[in-house]
Amino acid sequence: MRSTAAAASILLTIGGTALAADLPPPVPPPYAPPPNWAGLYIGANVGGGVGMSQNSYSLAGGPTFASVNNALAGAVGGGQVGYNWQFWRIVYGLETDFQGSSVRGSISSPCLPALCGLPLSASYGQDLPWFGTVRGRAGFTAGGWLLYVTGGYAYGRVDTNATATAGAATASLSTHDNMNGWTIGSGIELEFAPHWSVKAEYLYVDLGRANHSWVFPGVTTVNDSVHVTENVVRAGLNFRF
Repeated sequence: MRSTAAAASILLTIGGTALAADLPPPVPPPYAPPPNWAGLYIGANVGGGVGMSQNSYSLAGGPTFASVNNALAGAVGGGQVGYNWQFWRIVYGLETDFQGSSVRGSISSPCLPALCGLPLSASYGQDLPWFGTVRGRAGFTAGGWLLYVTGGYAYGRVDTNATATAGAATASLSTHDNMNGWTIGSGIELEFAPHWSVKAEYLYVDLGRANHSWVFPGVTTVNDSVHVTENVVRAGLNFRF
């Protein structure tokens, strides 16, 4: 009886070992590839901007004798189009955007210190009706998210309307400057559905300088050098083809 039980146990062990040898090895769970950001995309954005117009005044042929800062603020909104390339989790590409803007500011300047013997005052208003950028982007993607940095060329329109009084003389200035500069920033983007993503982005925009001249009859010409910068925060929606 004991011999029979032992023999049965040996046969079951051998059979189980043979059956296990015939089974395929366990398959590891699949590794999820990173989301695919490659290709053409188009979208829209909305946000706000705050900035500064730095005005440096000088007499014709002379050094700067006074500076006045004009704070700018308003809403921005527009569209963007771009193209991404992707190497595993590294995403890089090009994007261009164009923005309509209500960013504006105004200031009244009192008598400038260097000319207080000759009373000089000015009211100064500036608008940034539109601007745009052409930028490179580079980032890292994981779990549906894309973190990126961006930078490149910036351009925009700055409209200036001002009136200045020097003694009994008055001069008006109305200019429309197409300015050029640079931009740098960063952002985060989330894929929430196939082909669709939302983003939040910050850009620092430097539109460079424009030069104007105030001509007063019988008084030395006053030059104004304007440097315009802006901080833009915006949210956007993209569709990838």
